[in-house]
Amino acid sequence: MEPTRYRRKVRFSDTDCLGHVFNANYFVYFDDAITDHLAAVGQPCDRIAEQGYDLVLVRAECDFRSSGLFGEVLVTEVQTERVGNTSVTFRVRVVREADGSVVAEGREVYVVVGRGGGRPEPVPAFLREALAG
Repeated sequence: MEPTRYRRKVRFSDTDCLGHVFNANYFVYFDDAITDHLAAVGQPCDRIAEQGYDLVLVRAECDFRSSGLFGEVLVTEVQTERVGNTSVTFRVRVVREADGSVVAEGREVYVVVGRGGGRPEPVPAFLREALAG
């Protein structure tokens, strides 16, 4: 399956005083790309919620390879790496659109929980099938 791509021009509010993307903002890019990925596989967040489930972030990691800079266009690519019993792992990579160089890469792990109780539940079949697609 091809990665879902989220394209974003780096805004002033994304940067630190030196014009570099502030490190915590990469997790915002990851989140936006994962949201788009879920929609691309036919399971947008609101549909998951309508089925009685939430995805809760339990682990986020990022390796910084170079600096994203104010005004550049960065493309965040996301793929489903693994669907476990109660969790889903996404592999994420941010590349500079101009030359394809890697700016950051990481993983995020989400646990499926019921909307009422907040306890881990098995990944429902509809979500498992969509992410495996």
